[in-house]
Amino acid sequence: MATKTSKRAGETSTTVSVGVRIDPKVKFALDIMGRLQKRSLTAVIEWAISNAISQQTIDKSTYSMGELLDKVWSTDESTRLVMLAFYLPQALTYDELRLWETIQASGYFWHKYPDGTYDENNLEMLDLSAVRTGWFSLTDHVEKYKGNSCIIPIYERQIVPL
Repeated sequence: MATKTSKRAGETSTTVSVGVRIDPKVKFALDIMGRLQKRSLTAVIEWAISNAISQQTIDKSTYSMGELLDKVWSTDESTRLVMLAFYLPQALTYDELRLWETIQASGYFWHKYPDGTYDENNLEMLDLSAVRTGWFSLTDHVEKYKGNSCIIPIYERQIVPL
């Protein structure tokens, strides 16, 4: 996903460019909708997608897609992954699942009970600041062991803080 850079150095846009191919009849309909709504083509497409998101249902979930997006979305990639894993695990890609399973297997990322154990199914037990701090070490670790058929936990001594 490409982000636009504004004219000011170092400042990024809050929007992303997405290239899509659509049927000419659909494009014509979007143009007509834009005229009727006095909106740009981009605004009509965003409006249509937002409506589709709000109407999307998710099997076995008590949340709507819009509510889930509010829970999952973050500008921070590590937070987004964790929230997606907790609230919508069926949407994880293979690579995201490898990251999540490594987090689950790595005690460094969890608050522990007095006996040293932790509950990897409890969001409140997750130390999200540890995940953020160790994110680059974690992604490098998972990449290094991606060919391994087993999940290899990462240990505190392997984490290089930001």
